[in-house]
Amino acid sequence: MKRAALFSFTLFLLAIVYSSCQEDVYMDWKLQNDRWYAAHKSDSGFVTTSSGLCYKVIHQGYHRKPSTSSYVIATYKGKLVDGSTFDSGTNAYLGMVSGLVPGFQEGLKKMNGGGSYIFYIPAKLGYDTATTYTKIPPHSVLIFEVDLIDSYN
Repeated sequence: MKRAALFSFTLFLLAIVYSSCQEDVYMDWKLQNDRWYAAHKSDSGFVTTSSGLCYKVIHQGYHRKPSTSSYVIATYKGKLVDGSTFDSGTNAYLGMVSGLVPGFQEGLKKMNGGGSYIFYIPAKLGYDTATTYTKIPPHSVLIFEVDLIDSYN
C-alpha cells in the first residue's frame, strides 16, 4: 500500500514539474512578444487604436470598406515576432469579417478595397492564451501584411 501511494505521489510531482516547464516556455514567449510589441507599436507611420491594434497604411485604396458582415478577399502574409511565417494567401477568400480574430476584424474595417496595410495585432486581439492553430503559440503578437482585394455583403 505504501509503495502504491509513493508511486502515485511521485507521478503527481513529475506531472507538476513537467507542466511548470511548459508554462515557462510560454512565459518566455509571452515576455518576448510583450517586449517586441512595446518596442514596435510606435514604429514610424504606425497608428495605435484604443484597443491596442497597431496599423500602418501603405496604400489606402478606393473601393468600399468592409463591415462586420462583409465577406472579404485578400492577399496576406502572417508572421510571428521571430520572423516565422504561420500563414499566407494570394487572392484568398477569408470569409466573413466577423469570423476572424478581433484585431484582424478591426484592421480590415479600416481598409478600403485595393488598399495595403500592415497590422501588429497584440495577443489579446489575436488568439491570446489559447490557440488551436499549432503554428501560433499562446501569447503571440500577430504581424500581418494585407492587401484587401475586395469585400461584398
